[in-house]
Amino acid sequence: MQKNYFLILLLCLCSYSTIYSQGETSNWYFGQGAGVRFTNNGSITPLTNGKLNTVEGCTSISDADGNLLAYTDGITVYNKNHQIVQNGNGLYGDPSSTQSAIMVPKPEDPNIYYIFTVDTSVNDNDPDYGLNYSVLDISMNGGNGAIVQKNVNLLQDSSEKITGVIKDCFDKSIWVITLAAENGSPDFFNTYHCFEVNTSGVNTNAVRNTFANLNIGDPRGYLKLSSDGKKMVSANVSDGVYIYDFEPETGTLSNQLQLTVPGYENQAYGVEFSTEGRFLYLNTFTNENVSQSLLLQYDLNAPDISGSVVIIDQRAAYRGALQMAENGKIYRANPNSYTEGIPFLSVINKPSEKGLAVNYVHNAVSLAGNNVMQGLPPFIQSFFNKTDLIRNPDGTSSATLEICEGDSFILEADNIPGAIYEWEKDGNPIANPNNYFLDISNASLNEAGKYSLKITSADPKVCPILGESAIIVNPAPPNGTLTIVQCDIDNDNSTDGITTINLEQAYIYETNSRDFTFTFYENAANLASNTPITNTIGYINTTPLNQTIYYKATSTKWCDSEGIVEISILPTTVSINPQSPFYACDNNANDSQELGTFDLEMIKLLNYPNLEATFYTSLADASLEQNAVSGILTTASTNLYVRLENSNECQGVDEIALIVNSTPILSFPELHYLCTDGNDLVLNAPDGYDVYKWIKVENGIETIISNSTFIAINEIGNYQLELGYEYITNGGTMVCENSTNFEVKPSNIANIETIEIKDLSDENTIEIFTSGDGDYEFSIDGINFQESPKFENLLPGFVTVYVQDKNGCGVKDEKIAIIGYPKFFTPNGDGAHDNWQIIGVDDMFQPNSLITIYDRYGTLVANISPKNSGWNGNFNGQPLPASDYWFKVNLEDGRIFKGHFALKR
Repeated sequence: MQKNYFLILLLCLCSYSTIYSQGETSNWYFGQGAGVRFTNNGSITPLTNGKLNTVEGCTSISDADGNLLAYTDGITVYNKNHQIVQNGNGLYGDPSSTQSAIMVPKPEDPNIYYIFTVDTSVNDNDPDYGLNYSVLDISMNGGNGAIVQKNVNLLQDSSEKITGVIKDCFDKSIWVITLAAENGSPDFFNTYHCFEVNTSGVNTNAVRNTFANLNIGDPRGYLKLSSDGKKMVSANVSDGVYIYDFEPETGTLSNQLQLTVPGYENQAYGVEFSTEGRFLYLNTFTNENVSQSLLLQYDLNAPDISGSVVIIDQRAAYRGALQMAENGKIYRANPNSYTEGIPFLSVINKPSEKGLAVNYVHNAVSLAGNNVMQGLPPFIQSFFNKTDLIRNPDGTSSATLEICEGDSFILEADNIPGAIYEWEKDGNPIANPNNYFLDISNASLNEAGKYSLKITSADPKVCPILGESAIIVNPAPPNGTLTIVQCDIDNDNSTDGITTINLEQAYIYETNSRDFTFTFYENAANLASNTPITNTIGYINTTPLNQTIYYKATSTKWCDSEGIVEISILPTTVSINPQSPFYACDNNANDSQELGTFDLEMIKLLNYPNLEATFYTSLADASLEQNAVSGILTTASTNLYVRLENSNECQGVDEIALIVNSTPILSFPELHYLCTDGNDLVLNAPDGYDVYKWIKVENGIETIISNSTFIAINEIGNYQLELGYEYITNGGTMVCENSTNFEVKPSNIANIETIEIKDLSDENTIEIFTSGDGDYEFSIDGINFQESPKFENLLPGFVTVYVQDKNGCGVKDEKIAIIGYPKFFTPNGDGAHDNWQIIGVDDMFQPNSLITIYDRYGTLVANISPKNSGWNGNFNGQPLPASDYWFKVNLEDGRIFKGHFALKR
């Protein structure tokens, strides 16, 4: 493997170097439940346990080891367990304030943090509380913290921006800076107020830096210091971008310079410096509605700073923050609008490079579905006070180094006479006899992590020099000898030692193909000239039986290794497996294909217990190990080829036959009826099958009740008929069966419960009421049947009604009488209509009914009985004249009715 040496030069920092480790910035919480964590190796992972929901302002703080302590939107403070700290509500920040808050540790007191907040007013009813601070004691409540002092006012009114930097490494003071009016009143902003935080607390008497030619009315946008405290930038959306020189010892600003922002996307919001302070980055936007955004780089060492601007990125996006991270990269927020965030952060990977060499990647970091809005958490900029420690061969530098396993690197600082060098890796001391440089040869994966160096000068007046670098060690690909043992199973000649080969089946390649890319070369010269084999699947060896080729393995991180592939070709004859063929039944007898299901895993287990058996549908696929079939295979009758291997070495090829036998096509009615008051139900199965099974199904239990072609059933219920073909196989016999379910329901002859007769009218009707298990139809002539039990418009007289079971269980009949009377009669002796009598009564039907007849004057002229022929028209032996006569009938069933009729002569 090629050895790469990297020089990581730790330059002497100014006397105001940070006294803090970068662990304080390890955890960020922002936006709508979004967050990220930076690890020792420089990588970044999303956090989804945050409680913030803020469109802009936010901040967080961790301890020196990177353990979360607290975070806030400037209003509510959450602890490491994402609970609101005691008294942690109602701070005077604002979610619409650009930098709503910043957390500042109290020098020499690990438990006290000052939370500085800047308010803003978004409408007439929203007061602006200006600049305040609250005190968080992280040791209270078992380490969960409490706000012990809240909203101490420093300025009546201020801008919505704030930043901080270390004043001096000896007295350990910190400057906290904001922009406001000179006297802190609600007015145009022209003064930067620098408040000192020291071991005594917050000095409320600020150092004021007033600029007569500064008149800021739109103070939206970020305020940032360079990590060494020497430069400051102030972005003020529509009122411009200003840069200053800053003197940390005195808190004074000088040399105000307004930058020119190009294009119409000229409203600056997010700002950040590269780690060494040479380059300044702006994140600009167009307006409050549909917006375009620019990411700009300025070279602060250039004679014309505004003229040095480079557009790093341009796209449709809204305003957003820029924030340095402990890995030396700058992260960018780019929501779609004021209220619509996105679940990604973008990143400037090499902010100390010039121009497009910064390697900007848009939407590079996933936030696991949570959205970043406009704000990212600001920190004391001194946390990032380091020059990029990785010196690249081209003279540039960066904060993170990625190498491959087995590479070497050197970490080196200035060799200062009399200085003490203290090395650490991931916070653990390293014994290094070389003092000012650390030489790591043949790096293993364990060499990855964060390296730190503290140089203490022999001169007690000089601040310690501190530095860190993140080393990422990527796994190296395998570099052992790959082997391929291939069976020569060509159709033309299986003994010549020349065959097609799938190089991608080489041992090691197969087990590492997801992590590494393998390229194969026919000889060492082709490897040297990078002329690879193009047909890695289907390669034909050029040397019979044994051949050596070469490979290069490359990881996704561009780590590579080289090695050889030993190819061995075994002359092979395809054998027929003695257990073949294997049989299955057609899955669906009713479709047009005969497809059976075969368990290849079971075939493998029973027939190839000590070999790696893989099934293929063609000999070519078996040779190249492509398109393997496995598991449960549904197919028509076919042949398969079984490639047999041991430790990825071909041992031979078998051929097996898969035969699909026909399954009976079964047609049988799903419903049958048993006459419960008659004989057994006899059912006959279709002819032409080898196996018959009649099955009773009850409560999910199946019981075979007959193996005959027919069955007599005397119980209702659920049944199954199963028919099968019997086949002779190489292992005995098999049966392919098909079944159908059917139900036997009860039926019987009807019981006529009653017949409702509506007679003695012009529209006589009857309706038959029955009971029973059958399905019945009705008739009054025994021939023509109907579904309805009701018959209408019937003539009077005697009628037989019939009730028939549709399921063949019999017919029930009953004779009834429909009572009526003739409208006239002609007693002239011609044998037609000679007597008048009630119809539907006789000596069998209501024989004791009483019938009386009257003339028009009410004189009783006759009494007749249903038992005789009726009235002949005479009274006292003499014929009565033609006329209307009246009658009264007292039926035996209790009914009484009256009417009249005509006597005609």
